[in-house]
Amino acid sequence: MTQPDVLTTAAPPISAIEAGAMMQRCFGVSGSIRELSSERDRNFHITTPDGQGYVLKFTNPAEPALVTSFQTGAMQHVALRDPSLPVPRVVPTLDGESQATVRVDGHAMILRLLTYLDGTPLHAAPASPGQMRALGTTLARLDLALADYEHPGSERDLLWDITRTASVADRLHYLMDGPRRGMVERFIARFADLVAPRLPALRHQVIHNDLNPHNAVVDPVGHETVTGIIDFGDALRAPLVNDLATALAYHVTSGETPFGSLVEMTGAFTAVLPLTDDEVDLLPDLVAARLALTIAITGWRAAEYPANAAYILRNAERAFAGLEKLTGDEAATARRLLHRACQRV
Repeated sequence: MTQPDVLTTAAPPISAIEAGAMMQRCFGVSGSIRELSSERDRNFHITTPDGQGYVLKFTNPAEPALVTSFQTGAMQHVALRDPSLPVPRVVPTLDGESQATVRVDGHAMILRLLTYLDGTPLHAAPASPGQMRALGTTLARLDLALADYEHPGSERDLLWDITRTASVADRLHYLMDGPRRGMVERFIARFADLVAPRLPALRHQVIHNDLNPHNAVVDPVGHETVTGIIDFGDALRAPLVNDLATALAYHVTSGETPFGSLVEMTGAFTAVLPLTDDEVDLLPDLVAARLALTIAITGWRAAEYPANAAYILRNAERAFAGLEKLTGDEAATARRLLHRACQRV
């Protein structure tokens, strides 16, 4: 029997009242509660009477328990390796466990409670060179903290894995036919021929794999200090450089100069965690690959789940614009500037 997939299996609905009762029973925590948007799980934000914030996560029942354990362990590992990194802390249950199992609408679901990280979501903060440098530095520190993390759940078959970009070719028919779709098709064919064969030789480790503007939180005053990296739901073992490529993909069109945000983030990342020559050479194509993945996956999922299309497609226009820059007339400029950013350190 085929294993259910978290991208195609909807988590059962849970009311705030039900969620609050389960949280009190499992963790002994109570407070005001509201539901948060999520691609696959059921998440709630909690504020206790003393002002402490938490996130209550009901994991999609289609997610294998081994994968959930891997994600929880990654956050715990980072807390040990680099305690000052702003990642969520895992709150133990009343029994001292990292999670509880509850039943919702006949489904067994893993329930976890994480600390809430205060700040302004990156997507709501104005971009600046200092902010990009802070993101690059923080991501490099996160990758260093994860470098020696080993877990059997890290070997995942995940559609959001850049190494699997060629596998989404069969979903491109969900996109409207025209020049944009042709651009994505041409890039994915090129990726399969020229990029994918080089990836196995790169450094591999556990990476966060999803530093998008909805998964980073910054200081609400200056917006140039990272106060949170959240959502380890897409973490996996993959080429290290894929983590930087994923983060860069959301900033291709921003910056005070052409590709300025990419240059600042890459330079800050490599100052902490230098890339190899092969990683630098492949970086522009890996950024483009993440954009192609975003376009293909969100186009497919929006067609399948039109009620949630606005949330699913929130990064689609930026992805099209970024891929056009990285595969069109400006591609050579982007490649030259990224190489220079890595050579400055």
